Amino acid sequence: MNPISRLFLYIIFSISILLSTNIYLLFGHIILVIIIFFYKRAFWSEWWRNIKPYIIYLPLSGILFFLISWIFLFRPISILFIDVFIATIRLFTMISLMNLYTIESRSHSLLISIRSIWFSSGLNMRWADRIVLFFEMTLRFFPSIQQDWNQTQRSQKALALNIQNTNMFKIINIAKFLPDFILLNLERTDNILDNMSMRGYGKKNRRSIFPFLEFTTFDIIICFLTPICIMGIHYFF
Repeated sequence: MNPISRLFLYIIFSISILLSTNIYLLFGHIILVIIIFFYKRAFWSEWWRNIKPYIIYLPLSGILFFLISWIFLFRPISILFIDVFIATIRLFTMISLMNLYTIESRSHSLLISIRSIWFSSGLNMRWADRIVLFFEMTLRFFPSIQQDWNQTQRSQKALALNIQNTNMFKIINIAKFLPDFILLNLERTDNILDNMSMRGYGKKNRRSIFPFLEFTTFDIIICFLTPICIMGIHYFF
């Protein structure tokens, strides 16, 4: 399946979860999400690391919303509790599903798919190609910048420097090392520009794409039928 089609399915299914006001319809969505998680069980450990903050945040936000609604809306406590509980379950299910998508589907493959469709269209617009290239380079080199930053922090710990964990110290520490990181990455940018110039970027009107991810008829059918099925289910429920 094309990465764009996969993203479209996840988004449509997430919207369907948020629109599920019926408890039985929501329960059906939860069962489908559990089946998807069982099929993608290789990502459980990484999913659990990412989802742990929401296990604390969502109940706290639900309690806050419950108290505000109870004070200002004057609705029965039982109805407010059910509404808040269902809303929290919907949000947790949607966040869990999209978190699984971000783990499973890397952004680089999505950009390759977008470039493949752009290349197939035959359009020749330099600004669009440069926008895609900007996002490609950002996603490609951001992990290396993050790795350098983490390496600096590990080096400080290895030197037994007195590192405080207060927020103010972290802000001061970031402000102190930020100019050095900017200079290092400016030098890296110059090297990338030299390499791109030597490889001939900008001398031809259009860039080719490899690997080429075709948007097939199956992807078109899936993207067309899925919203219709979702709307039909919500119409009858």
